[in-house]
Amino acid sequence: MKLFLEIKRIFISNKKIIENYFFMTLLIFLNATFSLLLYPYLIRTLGASSYGIYIFITTVVNYFIVFISFGFDLLGTRKIALHKDSIEQKSDIVSSIFSVKIALFLFSSIIAVCIYLVSPLLQNHKWIYITCFLNTLTNILFPIWYFQGIQKMKVVTLTQLTFKLLTLPFIFYFIKKPNDLLLFSTITNLSILFSSIFAFAYLLIVEKISLKIVSLKKMREYIKEAFYFFSSIFLTALHSYTLNLIIGLRWGMTDLAIYDLATKIVQIPTMLVASINDALFPRMVANFNVQSLKKIIKIERIIGITVVALIITFGKLAVNLLGSEGMYMAYPIAIILSFRLYATLQVACYTSLTLIPNHLDSYILKDLLIVTLELFICLAIGFALSNSIFIIPISMTLIVFFEIVYLKYITNKKVFNKQ
Repeated sequence: MKLFLEIKRIFISNKKIIENYFFMTLLIFLNATFSLLLYPYLIRTLGASSYGIYIFITTVVNYFIVFISFGFDLLGTRKIALHKDSIEQKSDIVSSIFSVKIALFLFSSIIAVCIYLVSPLLQNHKWIYITCFLNTLTNILFPIWYFQGIQKMKVVTLTQLTFKLLTLPFIFYFIKKPNDLLLFSTITNLSILFSSIFAFAYLLIVEKISLKIVSLKKMREYIKEAFYFFSSIFLTALHSYTLNLIIGLRWGMTDLAIYDLATKIVQIPTMLVASINDALFPRMVANFNVQSLKKIIKIERIIGITVVALIITFGKLAVNLLGSEGMYMAYPIAIILSFRLYATLQVACYTSLTLIPNHLDSYILKDLLIVTLELFICLAIGFALSNSIFIIPISMTLIVFFEIVYLKYITNKKVFNKQ
C-alpha cells in the first residue's frame, strides 16, 4: 500500500513531465514506425540507388535546416520554460526567434542557389532539390521548441501524426517505380509543410501568441545568445551529414542507402530513449539537481547496454525485413553504431541536463570542436589504412567515448565539486 501511495505521489508531482515524455516518446515512436513502414516499400520500388540520391539531397538540405534553426530549439525551449505563464514574454520570444529565422532562410536560399549552380548532381535532380528545400520552411513555421517549453507535446504529436497518416495512401498508390522519386519527394515534403502551417496557426489562434516587429539590435542579441547552441548542433550535424556525403561520393548511392538502413535500425531505440532527456530538460533548467542527474546517468547506462544487446540479437532480422537483396552489410554496421548509442546517452546527460542548465554552454562548443578534430583524424588514419566503409561507423563510435571522458572531467570540475 505504501509503495502504491509513493508511486501515486511521484506521478502526481511529476504529471507534466510524464505527460510530456509520453507524447514526445509517442511522437518519436510513430515517426519511426512511419519510416519503417515505408522503408521496405521505397527500397523495393524506388531502388537502393534512387533512394540513396534522395538521402544525399536531403543531407545537403539538412545543412540549411541546421543553419536556420541556429540553436534556437534549445535556447527557445529554455526561455519559454522560464516564462511559460506570460503571454507577453512568450510573444516576444517567438517574434524574436521567428524574425531571425526568416533572415537566415533568405540568406540560405541564396547559398542554396549557388550550390545548385556548381553541382551536376543537384542540377540533374533540380525539382527534388527544390521540394526538399521546402523543408527549411518547416523549421520556421513549426516551433516544436515552443510546445516543448510549455510542455504541450500532445499538440505536436497529434498534428504530425495526422498529416503523416494522410500521406500514406498517396505514397502507396502513386509510388511504383524508380522514376517516381520526384513524386515521392513532393508528397513527403508538402505534407510536412502543411503540418507546419497548421501548427503555426495553432500558435497564433489557440496560444494567442502575437507576432511583433523586432529590432535588428534584438535579433543580434538572440543570435549572439544562441551561438553556442548553434555551434554545438552544427558540429554534431557536421559529423553525420558530412559522412553521408562522403559515402555517397566515395562509395556510391547504393552504399549510402545501406549505411542509412544501419542508422535507421539504431535510430529507433536512440530516438525512444533520447526523448527521456528532452522531457527532463525543462525541469532541469528550472530546478537543477546533482543527485537526480547521477541517477539518470546510471539508468541510461543500463538502457544503453540493453539496446546494444537487442541490436546484436535482432539486427540481422531487421535488415532482412527492411532492406532489399544485397544490403546485408547494414547488420555489422548497425552493431558498431549501437555502441555509439550507449555513449551518446551519457553525452546527452552531460550536455543537455548538466552544462546547459548551469549556463556552461561554452564547454559544449569546446567539446564539439575537439570531437570534430578527432573524427577527421580517425577518418584520415582509417582511409590511409583501408578503403572499407566500416571506417565510418568505427570512427563515429570511437569519438563519442573520447567525448565522455572530456565531459565527465568538466562536469566534475565545474558542477559536482561546486554543489
